[in-house]
Amino acid sequence: MVDNFSASGVPELMFGRGVFETLGQHTIGYGVRLLLVGDQFLQHHPGLFKDVEDRLVQAGHVVQHVLAGEKQSDEAAAVIIERHNIENFDLVVSIGGGRAIDTGKIVAKKLPHIAVPTTAGTGAPMNGVIFGGQGAHEETQRRSLLPSLVVADPAFIDEMDRDDFAARALGVLMLLIEAYVSPKASVLSDSLVWSGLEAFAKGFVSGVEGDNSGRDEVFFASLMAGVGSGQAGFGLTHRMGVLVEQMSDLTYAQACSTLCAEICDFQIQLLSDRLPDSEAMDKYAMVGELLASRPFEDREEAYASLIGTLRRWVSRLEIAKIKIAKRDQNEIQKRIIADWDDVVLPVRLDGEDIHEILLRRSANT
Repeated sequence: MVDNFSASGVPELMFGRGVFETLGQHTIGYGVRLLLVGDQFLQHHPGLFKDVEDRLVQAGHVVQHVLAGEKQSDEAAAVIIERHNIENFDLVVSIGGGRAIDTGKIVAKKLPHIAVPTTAGTGAPMNGVIFGGQGAHEETQRRSLLPSLVVADPAFIDEMDRDDFAARALGVLMLLIEAYVSPKASVLSDSLVWSGLEAFAKGFVSGVEGDNSGRDEVFFASLMAGVGSGQAGFGLTHRMGVLVEQMSDLTYAQACSTLCAEICDFQIQLLSDRLPDSEAMDKYAMVGELLASRPFEDREEAYASLIGTLRRWVSRLEIAKIKIAKRDQNEIQKRIIADWDDVVLPVRLDGEDIHEILLRRSANT
């Protein structure tokens, strides 16, 4: 029998190579006056920005474009709202990474919002969660923040730098795993998250080497990670990753990927000691078998395989270590413990555990 659960909304999704070419066909149905929100991705690809604007004008839109220039999405949105009368627009189109899309969510308010992701990262288009704010994440399920439509064309990541792709992909994997083992997970979120895990397992290794079909799989996995985070919450890797990003020279993707193996290791060890019959234990084992492409005789083998695989990837891909001051390490410990959420985190860590995780990936050791 299926257990009781609740589910938040998921936007309409168009996925596949070539769907970007049809963008104007879908936007014009929402109105003429369009605000186009971009981020650093479009700053670094001015030809794409012009191409997008030209397509929208040809479709019949009057376009005004802005850039999400602030570090946090809520700050960027506040600047845009202050400078522009949003009531003068019929719809918002955001194109770029998570910052552009989350900024678009806030700016759009009650307007239709069409999201065009250009990176494989947090899966921001697929939920009503804002990645930004005082603590670098504001978790909310407000339906008003859910995009109306997501136009997801994996061709955008064909030329992504190998190291950038690898770090982002490992971050995607952790979002998927932690949504899967979350106490808040449901049969609905599990089915979608598992499809993302299968896609990741199929495409990650070849995608790192530049194979487009492998990258397509990881791009899809990132969208399912966004669904999982919206349904089951963000895990410890995300929570530590955003703080490490704030206090070091690492990107969010680098922070999550450098921590991934050690966070998994700690959570599995503590679950084994305290909650060995937890459903999360079986789920971690299933992920270990999926990534190894083979069954194991017992769960311990599956756990060892999972941690070993993550550590090999982190090592072989030369994922950056963390350079962070002692006082900032203490601040991360303090904030993680203060904001602990047993609803979505499967086992409680203490400050010493957080310190040890950071120490294992510190550039100073």
